[in-house]
Amino acid sequence: MMTQRTFLARAAVGLLTLFAVACSGLKSGVLNTGMTPDQAVQAMGQPDLKDNIADPNHSGVSVLRYVWLEPGKAAIFGSDDRLASIQDVETNTKQRVEQQAQAEAAGPPQEFDPIETPLNYLFFPVKAATIYFGAGVNCIGGGGCRKPELPSPGSAG
Repeated sequence: MMTQRTFLARAAVGLLTLFAVACSGLKSGVLNTGMTPDQAVQAMGQPDLKDNIADPNHSGVSVLRYVWLEPGKAAIFGSDDRLASIQDVETNTKQRVEQQAQAEAAGPPQEFDPIETPLNYLFFPVKAATIYFGAGVNCIGGGGCRKPELPSPGSAG
């Protein structure tokens, strides 16, 4: 029969083994100077862009550059195929593109008029009722029934 001490020791060894195996499967995602291109790919995964650029330190020599868009990192390898510099890359991630599209769709911000804006809010219920009344008349007259689109309360038009 197994004692409690033996059981706890085996459970601890099993958990440590499980932890070591789980951590070894994860990508570290860290670039360090002196890495080879293969080590960089192993750490970060396949790059989104591979190209040759002019070496910033020497004229006429081209060096290898790997770019990973998701983490926003670029690795520039020297002429000895070792990682010479790591740069942060500004990328247009999906979230930024969506935010920019929403900002463009909203249009320019409207200026606040201290007299007209409060009046627009005050008379908005009358304006909305008039728009709905016109939509009802259009529906009864055979022009097609649909829900009208109301402007924002702060707009003058």
